[in-house]
Amino acid sequence: MYRSHSGGVTARGVLCTLRSCVNRPPLYSVACDMKRQFLGLLARVYVMQFAMEVPATVAMLAEMLMDYGFQVDIGSVRPLLRALQMEGYLESVLRDGIGRVYLLTELGRDELANSRTRIDELYRRLHSPVTETVAVATVPVSNP
Repeated sequence: MYRSHSGGVTARGVLCTLRSCVNRPPLYSVACDMKRQFLGLLARVYVMQFAMEVPATVAMLAEMLMDYGFQVDIGSVRPLLRALQMEGYLESVLRDGIGRVYLLTELGRDELANSRTRIDELYRRLHSPVTETVAVATVPVSNP
């Protein structure tokens, strides 16, 4: 994936990575699908978290994502917001002097809680000490 000078992932890098999945062996395609799903989940969780904290405009949400290392623009955030609205997780309202702001719905709060639980579980698994049990077989030794 391409990274910007600030270390964030660029939209070009994501597109190049996604294009590199085409015409690859099946196992490589599975890895690309997993990466896409994971990045999609993270973006959804970030946006829902931000919308819960403060009513946010598209520009504010894009800026918050950039603060977390995503290189996005308003045009790349809008489709995600539209999808979250259609699923009932976000609602938008017009505010005088600000424009359209996005708020998390009750259904969105439930989804955010479920997503955070899954992420916390994954984090615990990744950071727990590896416990390996090695079975030692006892083999009788014969003396000649």
